[in-house]
Amino acid sequence: MVDALREVHRVLAPRGVLIDARPDSRVLAYAERQKARGFQRFGIVRTSSAEFVNDRASDRAVARVVREGLFKRRRRGRFWHRVPFAGLAALRQYLWEHLRFVRRANWVVDMATRRRYSNEQFVIRRAVRYELLEARPGKGR
Repeated sequence: MVDALREVHRVLAPRGVLIDARPDSRVLAYAERQKARGFQRFGIVRTSSAEFVNDRASDRAVARVVREGLFKRRRRGRFWHRVPFAGLAALRQYLWEHLRFVRRANWVVDMATRRRYSNEQFVIRRAVRYELLEARPGKGR
């Protein structure tokens, strides 16, 4: 990833901005039922251990190009992103196929409640962290 960031710096205009936005594996994701007003938490969705390793490697790559003086950190933060599903079965299928998350949620409601609402709309709510990186002029160009 360091090579990719160096290439971005090479082609980005001086003081141009790179937005690094990726799922935040440091924060739990949630399986929620969509209600008329708001959401009801049904489960907790954990990040797979392989993705923790990938996320740490990405963090180290960004830190390295900042240390090298290619980019200057401008601003960072987090926002919540919702991935919608037509029902609980679709959400479960998504978890089974998705590499970022473990295959099963840790349910916080009982099986009867899950059955009762299984055909309603659900979402996975997950954190996305972002950072704005400004290309420093004159370095590696």
